[in-house]
Amino acid sequence: MINRRKFITASGLLAGTALFTGATLGNRAGQPQAGPANCPRRFVIFLEGNGTRPGCMYDPLTLQTLEGLAGKPIESNRDYGHDQPVLVPSAPLSDARSLGALAAGQDQISLVDRAALVLGLSGTNVGGGHSTNHGALSATKAIGGPGAATIETVLSQIPGVRGGTPFDALRLGFGDATTPLNYSSCAFGEGKPAPILMDPASVFSTLFGSVASGQAGADFQARGELLQFSLDDVQSKLGSITGSSRGRAKLETYEASLLDMIARDQQILGMQDALLAVKPPEPGELDPDPYASSAPLDRLKIQTDLTISALLAGLTNVVVVSLGSGGYYWSSQYPNLINLYPGGQMIGGHDLRHAGGAEYHEVLHELTSRYIGEMCRVARALEAQPEDGGTMLDNTLLLYMPDNGEKHHSNAEEWATLMLGGNNMGFLTDGRSVSYPRHGHANNRQISNMFNSMLHGAGQPTDDFGHANPDSRVAEGPLAELWSGA
Repeated sequence: MINRRKFITASGLLAGTALFTGATLGNRAGQPQAGPANCPRRFVIFLEGNGTRPGCMYDPLTLQTLEGLAGKPIESNRDYGHDQPVLVPSAPLSDARSLGALAAGQDQISLVDRAALVLGLSGTNVGGGHSTNHGALSATKAIGGPGAATIETVLSQIPGVRGGTPFDALRLGFGDATTPLNYSSCAFGEGKPAPILMDPASVFSTLFGSVASGQAGADFQARGELLQFSLDDVQSKLGSITGSSRGRAKLETYEASLLDMIARDQQILGMQDALLAVKPPEPGELDPDPYASSAPLDRLKIQTDLTISALLAGLTNVVVVSLGSGGYYWSSQYPNLINLYPGGQMIGGHDLRHAGGAEYHEVLHELTSRYIGEMCRVARALEAQPEDGGTMLDNTLLLYMPDNGEKHHSNAEEWATLMLGGNNMGFLTDGRSVSYPRHGHANNRQISNMFNSMLHGAGQPTDDFGHANPDSRVAEGPLAELWSGA
């Protein structure tokens, strides 16, 4: 029996039930999964905090081509000399410093011909500096909070993407903070930040607690009891209120949210076989316990495992993996890379980025390499799963991007990005690189064009995402060099 005192003490367990949705859950199991060959369209975004240095993304052929057109070495996109998008059809992408994970390895397929490197996109309209915070994923300047919904929220509401999944979007990752939630990068709407969950154990409990035998299982059961207690309490109060009032309206909204969360838990309980088939190890099950590690790259690995399992089980079709994105969440130390730090001396992320020099840049380039390696793990797991029209990777677009542009104190003039998969959705990820003219050129394109391309691929053709300030737009529409209109 749960009494009010126990509810107040343990109500923190309810937090996980609402982490991945900002509104009603909408579509339910049993509704058709729209998309290519009746498959859902999926999107996974890896968001690197405090910029991605383009130099670690250039493959030799792309760099040679750009330097030939510019007639000089390429140090930044300000050196670009081309007037039209430059397409390199079969770029040796895995030869780039931080794209080696695309290459085939032992018992691993090559992802080179499933990828597209994108250079030259700008985002000066959303800011720069250390981070554009919510601006990176909304393509709208964030001042004192989100100015609009971020792209994963918009994608997750499209029927052909949401399908019948229990969760609209999964937002998880790591960051340099003691708090378990990061509110700096994602948003449900204007002024409504969405939480990124940085505790892998909490993610596991929310996603797989219904089939867990340890503490995560007990937490899932306790949450169910707390939800029912809360519903009974609210309905009792509603029964004592007569007429219409602002207080009654608030209670009715709360009642609807509770009913929705209870329905979601019931849906999850009906997915036992699917969850058991892909459930990752539980917290405390392995020795050493990966959930207990404080090392950022270890935490990222288990978050990647949870991402893969959630996608394979059909718990969600939209994921954001935060790689220290937003604010100062990027200012971590990386004990896994101790041998790369000059003199073997670890320093904080802010000092690392200010230190400058090739040795310190090598640490940053290796970080990007490790991050992209985790995205490739997701891609290979999806490629291994047959699905109507090919594999799950054919129906999933993965996007790697920075949260502020090209460097520590960014001008937001170059957002180097990497795309994987999504061929059945019309994305031209076939081993190409595409480099757009530099910022300020009439044929430059922006990160908002990438997001509008994603919306076209999701089955919702629109050109207005991120266009709250039309004067700052260079051009409308999707990126023709990266999306075919299929």
